[in-house]
Amino acid sequence: MDKIKYKRLHKVISLLIKSIILILSFFYIWQKINEADKWILFPTLFFSSNLILLFFVIAFMLINWSLEAMKWKLLIATIEPISFLSSLRSIFAGVTVSIFTPNRIGEFAGRVFFLEKADKVQATMRSLIGSAAQFVITVCAGLIALYAYFKMELNAIDPTKSVPVFYCYITEVLLILGLVLLWMIYRFRNIFSVRIQTYIQAFFEIERKEIFIIVVLSAIRYSVFSFQYYLVLQVFQINVDFKIAIMLIAITFLVTSVIPTFALTEIAVRGASAVYFFSAVGADPAVIVAASFTIWFINLAMPAIIGSFFIWKLKFFKD
Repeated sequence: MDKIKYKRLHKVISLLIKSIILILSFFYIWQKINEADKWILFPTLFFSSNLILLFFVIAFMLINWSLEAMKWKLLIATIEPISFLSSLRSIFAGVTVSIFTPNRIGEFAGRVFFLEKADKVQATMRSLIGSAAQFVITVCAGLIALYAYFKMELNAIDPTKSVPVFYCYITEVLLILGLVLLWMIYRFRNIFSVRIQTYIQAFFEIERKEIFIIVVLSAIRYSVFSFQYYLVLQVFQINVDFKIAIMLIAITFLVTSVIPTFALTEIAVRGASAVYFFSAVGADPAVIVAASFTIWFINLAMPAIIGSFFIWKLKFFKD
């Protein structure tokens, strides 16, 4: 009898959590669209001749998240094999959960709680590997772009002034401390309990070949959404040389990845960073902000809306 009561209670709590997630997600998206509509005249910025490019931008969004789904499928293959479609559904559900959270930290929850049998902590550890690989690619590409920027002597702006040095130092320190901590945990893993050792093993047991594939997929994904950003610039008729545009996009991604953001400030940080860098090529700030918002809407808002259909599949409690 108690088990039946607990099951009913779990169902009620689960339904409540899912409802709250959907309400917060849709409210956040609606709020951002409503705010943008007040100061961005989208009808005057879009040109019919470039609408075909917008179609390709949306197509690249699907490719972008499909690559992430391939990464996720590979990462959890040893703890719970899933199909590509199941992986893709969990990815979209993760975007729905994360869109209103700081730095989208809730993304792993949508993936992990979509699984049926896998241990949630082990799955979370695997999710961190995929996120770390994407972050490393973003930082490396951004640093290379910074080097190229100064090499080309484009002195219209100084990228290093767009973000407080404090954040750069903190990021470097955290990366070093993170690597040291990971080494110490692995080196002295035998001092932990058997259960914790299992979680540690889930993080370190991935083979080098699989790590290589994850890194390659992360690099391809980075290339996809970088080119996607370039296409959006073309949609808004921001005519920038391809090489310079890709370089500025990489620097923008670097800055936005090292600055901690909250859900309420994420779009503002993205837009401000883009305006700062693309002002070097004389782009209209209003048009740059509109392009930045469009990227956010297509890459995050649209997937979050799609993911809302799969939120009901999340399993917060074991049967």
